[in-house]
Amino acid sequence: MTRAASAFYRTILDGDECTMASSLPRRLAIAAAAIALIACGSDGANAPIPVTRESLTIQLPDGEWYPGDVVTLRALVRDATGEVVPDAPVTWSVSSAAHVELASDGAATLLKPGRVTVTARHGSVAESDEITIRPLFVNQVTVSPSALQLRVGDASPLGVRVSGAGGRDVPGRVVTLSSDNATIAFIDAAGRVHAVAPGVTTVRARADGVTGTARVEVAHEPAVRSLSRVDGSRLPLLVAADTVSWDGVREYHEVFIEGGELTLSGAGTPRYAIDIRYAEYVVTGPAGQRDYRLLHLSREADFGLVTLDARGDYRFTSEWIAPLHHTASAVSGGIEVRFRVPGDDTYLTLLYRRD
Repeated sequence: MTRAASAFYRTILDGDECTMASSLPRRLAIAAAAIALIACGSDGANAPIPVTRESLTIQLPDGEWYPGDVVTLRALVRDATGEVVPDAPVTWSVSSAAHVELASDGAATLLKPGRVTVTARHGSVAESDEITIRPLFVNQVTVSPSALQLRVGDASPLGVRVSGAGGRDVPGRVVTLSSDNATIAFIDAAGRVHAVAPGVTTVRARADGVTGTARVEVAHEPAVRSLSRVDGSRLPLLVAADTVSWDGVREYHEVFIEGGELTLSGAGTPRYAIDIRYAEYVVTGPAGQRDYRLLHLSREADFGLVTLDARGDYRFTSEWIAPLHHTASAVSGGIEVRFRVPGDDTYLTLLYRRD
């Protein structure tokens, strides 16, 4: 082998780099460099070519999450070229159904505090992320209406809203209602405010150490209500009628409710009265040609005492027919009485309201 050829083959491989002996002539150095480049690149030519595939990215809504929130989970699917695949089907799952109730469309209802892993799957591609559901604490109690103007004997329901972070409702909390002065207005077991005497007081709603208030003013006016409706109809109203025979004489009897009054304040005990008109007629003539002659007309009244129980419901105890009791409760616009018809198992609905 000639000296030039020998120099040509004196190629030294140093690590990942190929170098050429410096003693070669310029032409041989160029040729040797070309061969060396081919030799050095041979390993890369045989390496496997990376294969790209679809990808999936979970997109969680921003902000803090609390029990009761309903959030929509979304995932972005890209194809092998990196392009977004619109409306790509995604299947969702969670690590704890006790914390998150998951719908098929990705709508997640958060149930209680804790950390939960959500997983999105599209075909053979899956991605997971962790969400944190924070505990929801009471930071505000709101009483509505915030101000009440009542008259003695009035009863009004109270609304209480317990809220937390971001104005979210906080369910399941025990709310305690009270009045600063129960001799002016008190709260019954059903959460209604009852006006007892003229004056001003404050009612309070308390939950988890947080309190909301409302102002109650009871006016200096008599709490007298008039009977205005029976079964939704105006007065006077025929409530009973019957045909009877006495000693061979045919009679027709009818009963009207004409009015009444309910007094819930004053020096005495609360009382009620129902004005009744009773009429008797003698009936003569054949069917289709009846003649009615007034035989007797009287006006009577069912009257008695009114008491209020712990739930805020009224009890009417008759002093006219004993034992006869009627029940009543405060409704919007007045006092509604479930009136028991004497000697019968039927009832009428009476409404007392302010004139």
